[in-house]
Amino acid sequence: MCKNTDINKEFFDAIIRLKRQSHANIKLKDLYASELMGLRIIYKLKMMQDDNSIGVKTSDIGNYLFMKKSATSKMLNNLEDKGYINRLYDKKDRRVTYIDLTQKGIDLLDKHNDIMINYTNSMISRLGEEDTKTLVNLLNRLCDIIEDLNEN
Repeated sequence: MCKNTDINKEFFDAIIRLKRQSHANIKLKDLYASELMGLRIIYKLKMMQDDNSIGVKTSDIGNYLFMKKSATSKMLNNLEDKGYINRLYDKKDRRVTYIDLTQKGIDLLDKHNDIMINYTNSMISRLGEEDTKTLVNLLNRLCDIIEDLNEN
């Protein structure tokens, strides 16, 4: 176990700096980073379903993002008010709510995807392919370690 408090501080500061910098670059127009992440998760979960599905359950969105029901509801209300999602209700059980992206939401995700591809290409170009591969391996390893620590 590492007892060096300097490396602990540097590690923590680097993680915080990375998070802060990455959030600054994913903000679009009137969206918070968490709302953009919500749109991405809705899209991802919808793609995992069969074609007959009417949408994604609100509970699945919250579970995927590790959000409380109240926070999920607030985020979805904001996205609905901004015209990025629609709520659909189960005809058999009105307590079950489904979420689907509007065309405006899909267009925003397409635009953001283009921005992120260009941004990522710029980072890879500056970092170099070998260092990028090393970084990806280290980040995946770090995610595995965090996942393991969270399970214990």
